[in-house]
Amino acid sequence: MLINDDEYKQNFQGFQIIDCVVRKKDVFYIVAKQTYDTEKSPPSEFKLKKAIISFFLHDPVGERWSSTVLGSLDHLLAGFTMHPLEQFVGVDMSGNVYAIGSGEEDLENSLVAWSDNGPQRGGICKLRTIDEYVYAIGGNRTVLRRDDKNRWHGFTYDIPNNNSDLGNGFADIDGFSANDIYCVGGKGDVWHFNGEKWKQLAFPSNMYLESVCCAGDGYVYIGGQQGNVFKGKGDSWKKIHKGELNLPFKDMVWHQGKVWCTSDYGLWEIENDKLTKSGAPDEVRACAGNLSVGDGVMLLAGIFGAAFHDGKDWQILVDTLSFEKNA
Repeated sequence: MLINDDEYKQNFQGFQIIDCVVRKKDVFYIVAKQTYDTEKSPPSEFKLKKAIISFFLHDPVGERWSSTVLGSLDHLLAGFTMHPLEQFVGVDMSGNVYAIGSGEEDLENSLVAWSDNGPQRGGICKLRTIDEYVYAIGGNRTVLRRDDKNRWHGFTYDIPNNNSDLGNGFADIDGFSANDIYCVGGKGDVWHFNGEKWKQLAFPSNMYLESVCCAGDGYVYIGGQQGNVFKGKGDSWKKIHKGELNLPFKDMVWHQGKVWCTSDYGLWEIENDKLTKSGAPDEVRACAGNLSVGDGVMLLAGIFGAAFHDGKDWQILVDTLSFEKNA
């Protein structure tokens, strides 16, 4: 495990992991929120502090972990961009933006709401890096790309939204490139961007869609309710797995020649159109919850800890359960 008692106390104690992102193969970010007494009524999300925890693999022991604690934020999501600087970019559900890295650290201007003629038409629910830029998507078919500090390009204006269509709103985004992007969500709501136009695609189901992966094999994989999985591209899709899970897949990513899927309940792999439980070690699968890939590395992080796969082997970053038991 790549953390000691002091580093755990300084960065994780009193917090619960809620998201993660890879900056490069030896630099990771983990987002965590303050824990609370579950036997009492839950406090407002804005009252729970959020921590942005960074890990630099090649720094000396004792200097690899650091964190920034923020207040007055909604559910905070982890993102990463290379432009104009190499930075972590966090966006909360309400559109507040925080960036850190490359010698800068700023609470930036919030996303402008649709009611104020801005591009945020619904709550932000996922960030994804495509062609080195971070994209944000959310309710009522909201899609944005961060082009610079305090400057977001709003694709939302180009995507019609019928408020009577219950359940519409994007839950995930991925792309083969900036000119080949897929957004999914709502009841079988799938859209494609070709670099110029957005088009709603024909999809063979009206089940709720939760996750998408533009995979290295040239296909798009979509995760629906109960762990159902579809594979295809454009207007051609087929179901490759009938799900019977309590939770849908929260994240789907491509790594080491296969699709990886996770939820709070586990880690799965898709290979040759077959979905199976991951053969990763038990202590790795215990870290299930969120996935991020970048620079040849895959990061897995959840309530019980974080681990990464460097292309050959798994390494445990932090096992929160063991620290909490000792405490």
